[in-house]
Amino acid sequence: MQDLTFGASGMEIPRPAGISDREKLLSMRNNILNYLTLAVVLLAFPLLVLFYLKSEPVLTVYSYIGLSLMCISLVLFTIARIQLGSSFQVSAKANKLVTTGLYGIVRHPVYYSGIILILGVVIFSRQFFLLFIWAGLIFVQQKRIRNEEKVLEDKFGEEYVKYKKNTWF
Repeated sequence: MQDLTFGASGMEIPRPAGISDREKLLSMRNNILNYLTLAVVLLAFPLLVLFYLKSEPVLTVYSYIGLSLMCISLVLFTIARIQLGSSFQVSAKANKLVTTGLYGIVRHPVYYSGIILILGVVIFSRQFFLLFIWAGLIFVQQKRIRNEEKVLEDKFGEEYVKYKKNTWF
């Protein structure tokens, strides 16, 4: 007997083999988390810049360099998160190997754009003691990358090894 589900119109639609209700819910949860965190970052960024400029209205070379790094990294971060789509996971888990767009050039554009974003914040705010936090972030992200790469290599094998050879970082 074929597993059926009902669409919005009430018509019976065959459910693809191997996809359980739990997997659908997890995929939907990951999509919501992906776009929710993206929205928070994109909304918080201009608010933080405006708040800072209100308290420190004089722009310096540091301000322009930091703001440039933040803007570039935010654009890259946004593109990478959108390209990642339903493959976004809170923890290291492999659904699908994304190898196009930014992921065709750099294996972890979300992590690296986040690192550049924080560096831009440090330079923009001229709070150079935050470089210690930035260095810690790099350490944490490298650990996450190693864990993620192990999961991806276990799941996709030779396909992932070949992908690694053709991309940076």
